[in-house]
Amino acid sequence: MAQLKRAFADIEEGQVHYWVSKQPNDGHPPVLVLHPGPGSARIQVPLLEALAEKRTVIAPDLMGMGDSAPPPRHESAQPGIDYYADAVLRFLDTLGIDKCDVYGSSLGGRVAIDIAVCRPERVRRLMLGMVRIMKGQNLSDMAAKHAPKVTPDQDGEYATFLWSRLRDLYTYFPWFKRKAENMRKTKLPPAELMHIAYIEQVKMAATQHLAFAAYYRYPIEDKLRQIKAKTFVRGEEALALIPDATEWIPKLTGDPLTSDPKDVKAHAHQMLDFLDG
Repeated sequence: MAQLKRAFADIEEGQVHYWVSKQPNDGHPPVLVLHPGPGSARIQVPLLEALAEKRTVIAPDLMGMGDSAPPPRHESAQPGIDYYADAVLRFLDTLGIDKCDVYGSSLGGRVAIDIAVCRPERVRRLMLGMVRIMKGQNLSDMAAKHAPKVTPDQDGEYATFLWSRLRDLYTYFPWFKRKAENMRKTKLPPAELMHIAYIEQVKMAATQHLAFAAYYRYPIEDKLRQIKAKTFVRGEEALALIPDATEWIPKLTGDPLTSDPKDVKAHAHQMLDFLDG
């Protein structure tokens, strides 16, 4: 596997933590990988390693997640997806990157979409993993329960909640509907891998709700219709809304950290084939 390094870049509100591979002199733009949530770029490392065999990869922790600084406190409004997208663009500016290929899933997918729509000159090709389009009661339930505000307490009850939610995220969808019909078809990952994911959950416990409040407010259908970049997308609903998009039936449906390495590598090859096609 290609070697990855960890680094920090400075933007106005603090430091952005990111993973980066050694840069080959092959003329290709880097691949920007934007992680889903609740989580951080750490969960993407096996995928980054597979992509880095042929391309430069850069994977920041979104603001307020992983080891990146939190969003600034807003007196009158919560940050929107446009804030998270702008922070990523300012991070790329710090690295001297004008244009890149972009991959995002779930929360990271919303941020990737906003970059592609608002700053199309910065995106060569766009790859979207999970793009959920929710409406009505489903949207209301997810907005209220999926990523609630977590307040640290001296008894450690918040830490227990985070572990329980992580376990349930791997067991049910949505995690807060613990019924047979909501069970996933996969087993729990090994405890040592869940521990890694849990540490990332703890890091962002007090700020992750800001990103998800933005996620559920985002006008996803309108934004999908505005994408102009050549796009590789998972999911029939999103495919139908993006002009001239290419359908992606992914080899990987779980997170890269806890998935079969063969599936992760096959997933990376799908991405690379699209970028080179």
